[in-house]
Amino acid sequence: MENDHSKLKIQIPNLGWKQFLTARDEMLAAYDRARIHSEKRIVQTGHGNIAEAEFRKWLSNFLPKRYAVSSGYIISQGLPHSDSLIHYDVIIYDQVESPVLWVDDSSDLSGQGRSLAIPVEYVCGVIEVKSAFNKKAAKNAVEQLAKLKPLMTNIDNDHLPVKMYLPKNFFCATIFFELRKNDMMDFAAIDQLAEASELRGFYGGYILKGETLENYFSGKLALIKEKDDFPDYNTSLLFWAKSKGKKVGINEYLKIFLHFSESHFSEFAFDIISLLKGNYHPNVLSSLYGYGSTQFEKGSRSEIRYSNPEDAKRYDAEINKFLNNDSAE
Repeated sequence: MENDHSKLKIQIPNLGWKQFLTARDEMLAAYDRARIHSEKRIVQTGHGNIAEAEFRKWLSNFLPKRYAVSSGYIISQGLPHSDSLIHYDVIIYDQVESPVLWVDDSSDLSGQGRSLAIPVEYVCGVIEVKSAFNKKAAKNAVEQLAKLKPLMTNIDNDHLPVKMYLPKNFFCATIFFELRKNDMMDFAAIDQLAEASELRGFYGGYILKGETLENYFSGKLALIKEKDDFPDYNTSLLFWAKSKGKKVGINEYLKIFLHFSESHFSEFAFDIISLLKGNYHPNVLSSLYGYGSTQFEKGSRSEIRYSNPEDAKRYDAEINKFLNNDSAE
């Protein structure tokens, strides 16, 4: 067998894209088990706690080892002692440089369940984790992230020894483990999430799975900018939808755009790394690692989905008709 010395070319789907998705599958499996176990309980919070812990576990294993992941508190030298401590689901911080001011520990909690107190200048990102995507959960997530506002109002001078604000490259985001069929018409959920667009470093969010969708599909809650605020004809959150716009300039509106793809888990994962490095661009893929889809495997250059199954049947019929006529000429 001769050696092939030709140059490598970018490959889509990327090598191992399905294997990369096993981490997402493991998070969802643990979440589904906890949800089943909590169904008969009066207060059903177990699956929410599992969602947070599983997400922190995955993120800890995935990120470069410079970064650590914990739940806990952000401590600023500019906040008075009389303020109450605010607990955040996921804090990403620079563990090479950062001290841990204290640990809230319990014999009943695993390492992923501990809460750490991290100085503000070493906090790189905060992520709020919720079970299901709906108006109530989105509102709660935004309200929690909004508590960071006092720490976002300025950026510390590098030369000053006392730090009081979140770093320049800080980001925040939301994670929802599922979008249920019962919530697919809850368009107020994306309107609610759009309220977070005023927060410094707000990325948007990610939905691990949509009920009724194919196994590999997950949702991206992308922050986009448009020149108008015309109403969008949303059909279902399980297909695609846009929020109402928030005006940020002359004829400029920020919106949340929700759509589903098999490639969104890898996009989200490597967007986090780009955000941490300060080179994230919303219109550029951060990496092709783990990137792929079933359609790409079959040779298609794009993914095609329809909100109405009958539209898909008509599309296939028209394509077959065109191909048959073309071959007959």
